[in-house]
Amino acid sequence: MKSIKNSAVVLTTLFSFVGFAQASDKSKDTTWPQARFELNNYQTTSSVADVAQFMSALQKKDAALRPYQPKNAPRTTETGQPLNAWRLASTGKDPLRVYINAGIHAGEVEGKDAMQIILRELIQGKYPEIRQSIEIVTLPTYNADGADAQDPLNRRHQPNPAGGVGPRENVFGIDLNRDMMKAAAANTRWMLAMYQDFQPAAVFDLHTTNGSYHGFHITYEPAWATGGDAPLQGLNRRMLTDVRAMMLKQGMPTYDYGNFRFDKDKKIVGWESAFSSPNLVSNYPTLQYALGVLVESYVYRSFKERIEDNRLYVVELLRWLAANKEQVKREQMAAKTRWADQWKINDARLPLRTEMTLAETYTFEVVDPIKDANGQIIGEKSRTKMDLPAYVAFKAVDEIRVPQGYLVDPAYAEKLRPILQAHGLKVLPGSARPKGEALMYFHETERNIAKDTFQGIFTAQIKGQWKEQVPEKRAGYAWSNEALDKAIYVPLNQPLGRLGFYLLDPRSADGLVYWGYLHAYYARGKGMWGEPPRQPILAIGSAAANHTSESAAGKPERVQE
Repeated sequence: MKSIKNSAVVLTTLFSFVGFAQASDKSKDTTWPQARFELNNYQTTSSVADVAQFMSALQKKDAALRPYQPKNAPRTTETGQPLNAWRLASTGKDPLRVYINAGIHAGEVEGKDAMQIILRELIQGKYPEIRQSIEIVTLPTYNADGADAQDPLNRRHQPNPAGGVGPRENVFGIDLNRDMMKAAAANTRWMLAMYQDFQPAAVFDLHTTNGSYHGFHITYEPAWATGGDAPLQGLNRRMLTDVRAMMLKQGMPTYDYGNFRFDKDKKIVGWESAFSSPNLVSNYPTLQYALGVLVESYVYRSFKERIEDNRLYVVELLRWLAANKEQVKREQMAAKTRWADQWKINDARLPLRTEMTLAETYTFEVVDPIKDANGQIIGEKSRTKMDLPAYVAFKAVDEIRVPQGYLVDPAYAEKLRPILQAHGLKVLPGSARPKGEALMYFHETERNIAKDTFQGIFTAQIKGQWKEQVPEKRAGYAWSNEALDKAIYVPLNQPLGRLGFYLLDPRSADGLVYWGYLHAYYARGKGMWGEPPRQPILAIGSAAANHTSESAAGKPERVQE
């Protein structure tokens, strides 16, 4: 992207908004439900029961607000905590559907509390343009285990209510914001069911940041998952830059999520983003043809201010979507058509990875903080304005032609089929594979099993190429015609074929091989001797081999002897 000089000056971190002092009279009206933090002067954040009680009272004001449970979704976490979501119908026809997630990290609480205010304001009629054009589903206490584990000792570096906040992870130590692809937690399977049932056009995930002392009240990030449709991702980014301009007019500085980049002498030389992995809730939507937004409150502002920052920013996002509803729908349809069109000419391509790239130059204010013993900012030594390159976009690299689909060993079928189907993929019997395409075997060139666990898993990073030749080392179990027929076949010529590629290709940086679902094959150690089992995943169609564009149409299937 061409570098753009932006002279916008980031405003001070610690002031309160005029908009907060001028809250709507209806919100102050005690005949309307009040959230827990409003009733006790922000001394506690809401529990799961508090949110449920508030929403139940709000339902009595408008029957269009209803509890929401996706089809085939878990109703509770593994410990029995309820996954309570609500759906607010629009007042107009053919609305845009938006899912708003909050509390995934239970110490980051302001999104959970802001959503109660936003729903109340919508029902009060404060934003009729949003109410007419947008239908909302929200689960404010997504990490329901953590939401009720409030403790003043959690996240002491942020100004918290006296009652404390919850922990980051769920009760099993899983960071739910690293679980979208492997779907190990009930919460994640709930969200995947929501995608299939509600089919959102946009997904917001509300957080509180850590890291740099940058002074922005909100930082944000669009859905940057590897392999997402580029024009759709471009619209996603335009939405956020448009909203950035609107928030600045309101006296609220915002910018792309990230941290300062330092050189070897520890001098600030840039600003950079973080992730393009679909395992994050805000990145995953692009593989479902939806817009995604990561919303990060500035951790060092007060609890009350952070709630208001969330309210202001989420409302502005919803306003943008309401004003651009038809364009969003057109671009979603166009993205699906572009994927289908690649298959019509037998030239479907996806990148294996992304690289961070320069988006623009922007004026930042670098805060030199004064902190207390807990790490909370109690003052500032100085602020320094700096024009910095902002590496807040990603470009696709290592683009390859993808195969027709993948066969998964029948021995793994019952383990992988539920995950693949939960993501919305069409899964067929192996006998339905295209018989005129070659069987492709994966030839590894490098295998790196992590020496430490991530999410409780020794992850596996695999490099290599697909080839028609059977690997030289003989497998103890052959891929017979019977085994091929009993396998499961996942064609990539389907609407969510992009997602299927990143779940099943062994080279995927965030697929099921990486997350250990096939470690019995891919993580064999030195203590294992004798013939290995057969490869658990085969590709169909030689277009996937060696980054080539050559077609294998008409080549015969080869079965390992």
